Amino acid sequence: MAGLSWVGKKRKITYWTRFGYGMGGLLNSGALTFTHTYLIMFVSTECGLSAGEAAIIASAAIYLDAVLAPLMGFFSDNFYATRLGRRFGRRRFWILAAIPMMVAEPLIFLVTPFGFGYYLVCYLIYNVGYSFASTSLVPLAIEMTDDFQERGYLTGMKRVFGNVTGFLMAALTAFGFGVFGEDNPHSYFIIACINASIMIFGLVTLYLSTWEKTVDEVAEEKIVNVWEGIKKLVIDVLSTFRNKAFRRLLYTWMPSQFAASVWSAAYSYFIVYTLGITKAWASGSEMPGKIVAIVCMAIWVPLLVKKGFHKPYWFVVIGAAVSMAVFVTFGVLQFTDAIPVAAVMVAYPIVFCVWKFFYAGFQYLPDAMLNYVPDVDELITLRRREGVYSASQRLVQQLLQAIVTTVFGFVLLASGFISTKGQHVEQPISVPVTIAITLLVGCCVMFILSAVLSHFLTLDKDTCAVVTGEVERVKNGGLMKDVKPEVRRVCEDLSGLKYEQCFAHNNIGYQEEEITPAA
Repeated sequence: MAGLSWVGKKRKITYWTRFGYGMGGLLNSGALTFTHTYLIMFVSTECGLSAGEAAIIASAAIYLDAVLAPLMGFFSDNFYATRLGRRFGRRRFWILAAIPMMVAEPLIFLVTPFGFGYYLVCYLIYNVGYSFASTSLVPLAIEMTDDFQERGYLTGMKRVFGNVTGFLMAALTAFGFGVFGEDNPHSYFIIACINASIMIFGLVTLYLSTWEKTVDEVAEEKIVNVWEGIKKLVIDVLSTFRNKAFRRLLYTWMPSQFAASVWSAAYSYFIVYTLGITKAWASGSEMPGKIVAIVCMAIWVPLLVKKGFHKPYWFVVIGAAVSMAVFVTFGVLQFTDAIPVAAVMVAYPIVFCVWKFFYAGFQYLPDAMLNYVPDVDELITLRRREGVYSASQRLVQQLLQAIVTTVFGFVLLASGFISTKGQHVEQPISVPVTIAITLLVGCCVMFILSAVLSHFLTLDKDTCAVVTGEVERVKNGGLMKDVKPEVRRVCEDLSGLKYEQCFAHNNIGYQEEEITPAA
């Protein structure tokens, strides 16, 4: 097993490395696409739980993940202090730990007499495993290479493989519901079993193909006792929001993430009750769109490298807003009988292709930008805190998703949605109306807001190179007073601090005795 850890064996980024790291994307677009899309519908239509109970199960797991995200970032950043960390890696140990927990996914989609408690526990276990792996994924790309373009390509490969899995899951979902039946609860279980197998394969490949910095390359951060550990965790996570580059990213990213969470929560109900088409048809007709999402990454990755973040991101969120407006329009026309269901079935795959083109862009670009925020943090603190930043972003993401999931469940309940247990029930007209309004406000409006805020994104290839070059100059013995005026301007703009307050001349983050401010 010694050969499997590869801790500190910094090597050239090869196609195998990109492939293996990209397999981590299977977790996001594979596991989340099916489980988060169909969990609420499964327990409310096959297991007899109310829409409110289903929303509580989904949101409770997400709230737990929101708490785990900063904990995982903190633990992984400091895990070299343990024998397990030095043996298996401070990031990659958690990827190993997540592998057996993927088995909980098919258990979620079993019809049992155990009720609310059973589904809550299974979903919690599954989400803990997901948090273990996903929180460790972003820091790995940062640790494996300092090159701006290589980080962009690694993140791009993660998105490519996520979209590949999205295509496979669309085909699998269409096959499962088409062959075994829309109303057959075993259809969900069979799909979940195959999905979990894909996740496990992806995590094993990710572990075997990646590496991380050595113990010697990482500044040792000693924790005296448990209280100091808790104190350090809270201070470090909260301190990330004092990094201006990170705040700008969050301001721009949060509205689009909110919109994506609304789509994820409402998708299955929108398909069945607003558009009036079957789950099998929807999944099958989405396959061309999934291919578009794979191919268009060949556009977004080089565009990011050449143009930065601002203009491409503005373009994709405006496109996403228009796509969602078209979706809602078809939904309203269908449930008001202005057009037949057959017309919706023909239009759906076309609109979905356009939607996935923009969806791939607004999901990839902020994810790629996060790779460079820790470089600005090093300018501020002289520490490498990739895990803490990944955890902070995930904390915000999960809180948003939990709030959206909870609210949507109870909005659906208030709309008059009738819970069933395997029987077909005609829902009142208020249900499709509520779903359409939710998508119009929660998606279209939020995407437009995100486009407006994208104007403030100034971290790109050129400004990142200025920051990393200045950090390297000072760490190699250069004096802060010798900074060039144009470099000073960039550092102050991205950090939000006066240049004289950078390089640990501040109280941002947990104050380590080992960190000496630069001269």
